[in-house]
Amino acid sequence: MKASADRSFAIVEASSVLKSLPEGLSALRICQRPPQGPTVKLCAVGDIGLSGRAEKTAQREGSDSLLAEVTETFKAVDIVFGNLECPFAGDIAPGKNFAASMTGAETLRRAGFNILHLANNHVSEYGQAGLTTTLNRVREAGITPLGAGDDLVAAKQLVHTNIRGVRIGWLGCGRTLLPQDEMGPRYWEFDEEELHGAVSRLRSQVDVLLVSIHIGLMYIDYPRPDHKHMAERLMEAGADLILMHHAHVLQGVQITSDGRVCCYNLGNFLYDWEEGDVQTPMVLREQNEGAIFVFELDRAGLASVTTIPTWIDAGCRVRWARGRRGEEILRRLTRISRDLEGDFAAAFERQRAERNTGPTLQVLAFHLKRGDWRYILESLRRTRLEHFKMLGRWILSVFKAVPENIHREPGSTTRRS
Repeated sequence: MKASADRSFAIVEASSVLKSLPEGLSALRICQRPPQGPTVKLCAVGDIGLSGRAEKTAQREGSDSLLAEVTETFKAVDIVFGNLECPFAGDIAPGKNFAASMTGAETLRRAGFNILHLANNHVSEYGQAGLTTTLNRVREAGITPLGAGDDLVAAKQLVHTNIRGVRIGWLGCGRTLLPQDEMGPRYWEFDEEELHGAVSRLRSQVDVLLVSIHIGLMYIDYPRPDHKHMAERLMEAGADLILMHHAHVLQGVQITSDGRVCCYNLGNFLYDWEEGDVQTPMVLREQNEGAIFVFELDRAGLASVTTIPTWIDAGCRVRWARGRRGEEILRRLTRISRDLEGDFAAAFERQRAERNTGPTLQVLAFHLKRGDWRYILESLRRTRLEHFKMLGRWILSVFKAVPENIHREPGSTTRRS
């Protein structure tokens, strides 16, 4: 039986979590229990992109400037994990979207990263050559790739980390719905039944089992309700910690009665929201605010979970979110985590219509203008009733948003409270 942790969601002084953290920075203590034996400290962050404005800053100021403010903290812990949301394909596709510099892995290594999740929708942006190069660069930098390998068997392998006698196992996959070549390097495409089986089969081999999944809908505060059910099934099967990413905003944290944890989306850590064929100026503040999740692991599971707020400046440098801004990030995270304890389906559907429909239509319009009928037909093939409901909600919201005075005579006024 796992030892249960006290769920507090209390704002505390960050320096009480790690001595390397600056004074005057707040942290959110999510849960804590007395450690049992030796412990391992893990920092986990969300989406990392080293292209776009981040690359311009790196060229101008040096690549270490992007993470300079948080590097000391990363070097004070045992494991630093993140989701690499860009292939190292600068030589293959110079100047192209999401093609990061070939030296990007070294930049992340110097900052303290030692595990990078690769199974996501951008890793194969430039085909097998881009994936191969990314894998090679990550390994050459001494960083462990998660969710991708030289073949599909390697991509699905349990990654072992043994520190101070605490045996930690990692599994990583991503829902991309993209085709992959049968030969050569592969990444693990998410399949719930397959992942559930792997968790059940491999749980006994480690003290702590972590599962990283690239999944979810973008810009929404909440996970899909069926994704929450999926995470709960994985935790029942033996996953101690689930780390999700892809939404580009922080989502809530769930703690089970026996101390297992799911972070439904880790948000953006270092990412240029302006990059891409279609810009999505949706909930911009939330897209540029993130967090470093600090976990203390022991042989019984998770002894503590704490969140340190961060934000991304105009040059795509990661900054500590101090003062009021930091506390607002932590209060938002607390609120949406509390919402997960009840029925959040209505709030999810409302935000899905408001925040997903417009960007989806923009992407479709972009491909339509280019005559990319293959993409259009594949998108239509995947259309379900839920998408028509989402569109209907969005249309209704557009009509409701029409200013009340649009039909008034010129010169008339409307009083707003």
